[in-house]
Amino acid sequence: MDDALSVLLGVSTSTSASASASSSSSTTSMAKRLCSSSTSQNPNITAKLNPSMDNLLETLLNLADSPPSLSIDVSFERLLDSAPGDEDQSHLIDRAIKVSSLLLESAKRSARKRASHHNFLAWPLPPDLTIKVFSMLDTQSLCHAAATCSMFNKFAMDPLCYANIDLRTVVPKVNNAVVSTMIHRAGKSLQSLKLGIVPGPTASPWSCQSLVYTIRNSVDVSSFSWNDKKTRQGKESFILTRSCLNPLSGESGAAGSLLRRLHLYNIERMDNASLSMALSACPSLLDLEIVGLHVELRQTLMSVSMSCPLLERLFFESSKTGRDDSLKSPTCVDFVNNCPSLTSMALRGFKLPDYKIRILLKGFRKLKYVDFSTSYSITGAFLRNLGSGTGGNLLEVLILRDCMHLKEVRISVSLPSNKQNNFLPSSFSV
Repeated sequence: MDDALSVLLGVSTSTSASASASSSSSTTSMAKRLCSSSTSQNPNITAKLNPSMDNLLETLLNLADSPPSLSIDVSFERLLDSAPGDEDQSHLIDRAIKVSSLLLESAKRSARKRASHHNFLAWPLPPDLTIKVFSMLDTQSLCHAAATCSMFNKFAMDPLCYANIDLRTVVPKVNNAVVSTMIHRAGKSLQSLKLGIVPGPTASPWSCQSLVYTIRNSVDVSSFSWNDKKTRQGKESFILTRSCLNPLSGESGAAGSLLRRLHLYNIERMDNASLSMALSACPSLLDLEIVGLHVELRQTLMSVSMSCPLLERLFFESSKTGRDDSLKSPTCVDFVNNCPSLTSMALRGFKLPDYKIRILLKGFRKLKYVDFSTSYSITGAFLRNLGSGTGGNLLEVLILRDCMHLKEVRISVSLPSNKQNNFLPSSFSV
């Protein structure tokens, strides 16, 4: 055993010395440097240069089954005692640690390779079907599966698995780097992207509950200790910024070119320019949902009109309830003309006069679902003769909840006139 340890540590020493001599030689020719580099990078060549290495490792590994009298500890102590001085003993210990670390890493790497090969043989599904199953998982479950083993990790890297990215969270957990990684993995396969913070699992865009959420007022921090506050301050690294959607327009807009659904929730640092740039990279967008972003209604509708002609659904809830009165009549007209396929529209929390609403309702001929809840300036005058002429005839759902200026007399006069024109929404909620 003593001989085996001595040889093993001696091999490490000679190898290190050889590597040092090779790296310190500055006058060696280019051909020799290439030869040395290729030798060090090719394990097969190294093995041929050390034919006794296999036998040496086999001898050392057999020591694990040796009786206690042949303990490695005892042999190593004898080897240390044979060293001439304290410095030599320290070098010997360092070399032993280095060799044992290399052997441990090699064993772990081989174990992972064997386990991966075993999983590949034992897994009953073919690769294409496995990828199909993974593509049906939500984003969080996909990440958990990818961390299970190297085989699943390889399958989970397929772009099809990231066609529908859902990174919505109740508390900040996602930053720009995570979003960028997911989008780049999806590439042109990206079809749906959902980002941001939602108030809770019960929140739904179909309910009257507001989906707007702010980090600052979500928790009363006055009762937090200093350590708690420092922990919360660390969450800044998990806050999405205005550049979180930049990967959509990267590489000539490849990632956003086939995107069908884009839902953005309470990304407080998003601005008009960033959102406009993102929408310009999504010409195939069908479903757009915006909640709690600090962007103007007018600017957003202008961007949608210019970049998203195929849009079928728009859900937009203001972060400044009742204070955004930026929408102009020409913007309404352009929106109607450039997005003729719109069937569902929700503009909640904006300052919308009746005549602008009438432009929208009469202009979109395929419109079936409308929600103007919590909007200001609506009196109900737009309802009068809404079903006459073209436009608005297909409307099935009209929601006007919590509209402060809505007048009951307007509704009572307008609804009978619509009934006479054989028009009345199947669902009308105030």
